[in-house]
Amino acid sequence: MGEEEYRPWVPFIGTMSLSIFVSNWSGALLPWRVIQLPHGELAAPTNDINTTVALALLTSVAYFYAGLHKRGFSYFGKYIQPTPVLLPINILEDFTKPLSLSFRLFGNILADELVVAVLVSLVPLIVPVPMMLLGLFTSAIQALISATLAAAYIGESMEGHH
Repeated sequence: MGEEEYRPWVPFIGTMSLSIFVSNWSGALLPWRVIQLPHGELAAPTNDINTTVALALLTSVAYFYAGLHKRGFSYFGKYIQPTPVLLPINILEDFTKPLSLSFRLFGNILADELVVAVLVSLVPLIVPVPMMLLGLFTSAIQALISATLAAAYIGESMEGHH
């Protein structure tokens, strides 16, 4: 983002990162899926595709706002750079960014929780503990990756050319 432009975005990126981190760890520390409820189940918030899509859409709104705030309507000139023939591909890029952000977070957290839930139901005492520790590490890495990608997308929208 640059040394001058990062300060206004620290609260957004920090809050998103901490939110993802706490959500992921709440699912990694306690195997919520083991608890059976009559209607539904307990799980980490990032185990739901709606939560991860909402976080990705917040990031999309943030990088459109950053680009428009910094460069005005000349921000939309990036869609026809270097040639207008690339307009559909450049528009498609703005749809794939939130899609990849949401599916990456959702898929990794869901896979981790499913592995731990299966291992806890098969061998309840010793075997799941290393997988749960790996889940803690994976959860922290996913929070870092999501925050880094959000900052990179916002920084890219504020720069002159990509």
